[in-house]
Amino acid sequence: MSKLAGGAPPLPEDLVFCEILTRLQAKPLLRCRAVCRSWRRRLTSDAKFLLAHHRRQPSLPLVTSGDRSTEERRIDALDHRTGERRPVAQTTGGTGGAEDNLQVLASCDGLLILLANGGLQICNPATRQRAPLTLLHGASCISALYPHGPSGSYRVLCCFKRAEDGHAVYHVHTVGSGELRRVGDPPAPWASGDMARAMPAIASFYPPVLADGRIYWEPVRLPGGNGKGNNMLVFDTMAESFQHLLSPVDGGASLELFEMSNGALGLYDNHGGTADLWVLQDHKSWTWSLNNRIKFPADVLSVMPVLDPEGDVLVLSLRGESSFECQHLQHISGGNGSLLARYEWNYSLNLWRHRFKESLVRHDFFSMGGNAGRVDEKPLFDGLSTVALVRDDNSEPH
Repeated sequence: MSKLAGGAPPLPEDLVFCEILTRLQAKPLLRCRAVCRSWRRRLTSDAKFLLAHHRRQPSLPLVTSGDRSTEERRIDALDHRTGERRPVAQTTGGTGGAEDNLQVLASCDGLLILLANGGLQICNPATRQRAPLTLLHGASCISALYPHGPSGSYRVLCCFKRAEDGHAVYHVHTVGSGELRRVGDPPAPWASGDMARAMPAIASFYPPVLADGRIYWEPVRLPGGNGKGNNMLVFDTMAESFQHLLSPVDGGASLELFEMSNGALGLYDNHGGTADLWVLQDHKSWTWSLNNRIKFPADVLSVMPVLDPEGDVLVLSLRGESSFECQHLQHISGGNGSLLARYEWNYSLNLWRHRFKESLVRHDFFSMGGNAGRVDEKPLFDGLSTVALVRDDNSEPH
């Protein structure tokens, strides 16, 4: 039991672990290992506790920033609750440009696939571990990182271009193995021609979304298709097959796919001053429902779901009639569309659709192939500090 000051009765240790420690961020939690040997053992290797801790962590959007003069590049997790950018990784120079020096390609369960210092790697920023993904060098696109339930492994869906004709050929790689296995081809519009050439850029700006065991790409307008921006490519991670399905609305770039807090697939249709929330009720019958409509205080540039039960969103908007260099980041209530908080934002901060959810869960692939599971050294995880967002003076909640 844990003793309390002032002679109060001690708290049961299970209560401390299950209801208090699981809510801590990874860094302060790791400091708790110094309390005693039993705590160190449980906080380091108790798989059930580590998974419970991961599930309690918020799923935060990632922000990248860089200094072209020094080639320094940084990745942060945006915590709207505290108004902070929580550090994830950084590089401090290299042989290439800043964009090639540190880039997020995929994220899942606290793991990130990064292009860092010219090499592909999978890493866990919370444990400061990383491992190279040598089999994926040369891929034209890293589509998604996802868990495979039956095997307990993590897999990467990636695309290679066929040299003779540029045809898109998709493969699955099991992380930590020497396996790179070809899967079925996507429907013809995505397999060749303009769409095959555009897919790497689409996946970079609009990363595919994993929900309920399937990977969903952003709705697009297909060359020679139905003329509407509602065509979705879907990959079933269990059957390892592709489908061509239609989103419930024709929105093109105004549509925002995301995994909801309950694991379902959500879609925001942004009209500038309002956004409609559509939810996929059943994949087999492809049934969608219109669940909510949010009216914003002003026209917005983009919508980012917060992933809380209330349905709040983060939106980017211009500051008055300013240029794109001067923007606001606003936290908007999903219930009534009211402004909860507003921060200054600028074009040098890139808000991505990749999300980060801290995890201390252990993975064997970090100790394979000579990686030895060691704590990583510079340059990715050292010298990082939290950055506070600048709150707008006129952003009092109402």
